[in-house]
Amino acid sequence: MIAKSLITVGLNPAIDCVVRCEGFLAGQVNTGRQVARIAAGKAANVTRALALLGEDVLAMGFMGDCEWSFFKEQLHKLRPGAVACHFSILSQTTRQNITVLDGSVETHIRLKGFEVKENDIVAIEKHFKEMLHAGDVVIFSGSLPQGLTAQRFGDLLDLTLALGAKVAVDTAGAALTVALSKPIWIAKPNTEELAQAWGTGTLETVLDIKAAAEKRTCNVENLVVSRGKLGAVLISGGNCYSGTVPAQQRVIRTVACGDHLLAGFVHGLWRGKDPMRALGQAVALATARAVSEDLEMFDSKKYSRLLEQVVVARV
Repeated sequence: MIAKSLITVGLNPAIDCVVRCEGFLAGQVNTGRQVARIAAGKAANVTRALALLGEDVLAMGFMGDCEWSFFKEQLHKLRPGAVACHFSILSQTTRQNITVLDGSVETHIRLKGFEVKENDIVAIEKHFKEMLHAGDVVIFSGSLPQGLTAQRFGDLLDLTLALGAKVAVDTAGAALTVALSKPIWIAKPNTEELAQAWGTGTLETVLDIKAAAEKRTCNVENLVVSRGKLGAVLISGGNCYSGTVPAQQRVIRTVACGDHLLAGFVHGLWRGKDPMRALGQAVALATARAVSEDLEMFDSKKYSRLLEQVVVARV
């Protein structure tokens, strides 16, 4: 493996089972049909988006042995970028999430997943030392599995930084709080996650986010804050930027939009764009995911049009 690679790390991956069930009723026997089975979890979503943008990606993390072949098959088929899989395999079952589609209403059931032991964590640390190089970009995305504490997650971040890699993180709760204390390249929380991590009130506006950031010594080089349909905010180099798509868009699915926001921002910086332009690309990509009919991929034609419509302004 050569240096300067794009690497995604999914510590708690999932299989997404999407079921169409019209007239779904809780507490009743419902008949539906499976419309998709997808290698998922936030890291897999980021991997997929980067590959579709043409980047080669190395996918790492934990994986249950029964789902390993399915995951590898799903990621290996992506193009035009190529995905190589080097997961740490556990003798456990990868969690399966269920999404019920009823007209325009989606019901999501999220499971906790497998539990890792200290020897599993030590093994993945060894894997990192073997696979990572100075100049690599390592994207930690998603929740932590049972058994991996926020403190041990911080150890993984410290190890990655010590190996000379740039680190991007998208997680929540105590793990996000730990990540925000590290000198990482990118953090991508949404407003609710950031408010919890910072112990603030609701971060409703761009000015709320800017004011909260100004009160803190933030070690993160680029803080990208997702605001859903309102776009995103970037705190970078002491500056605050807001990215929005002004044209009214018909949102079809919000699943994985935040993951596409992160992938778009990483891709922009990776390709030499300044943070402001990378934010515009990220917002366009996240919106393209939101308006796509496809359950797995963003709409590439709409993405191209959205790149021309997105507005990024310094606040």
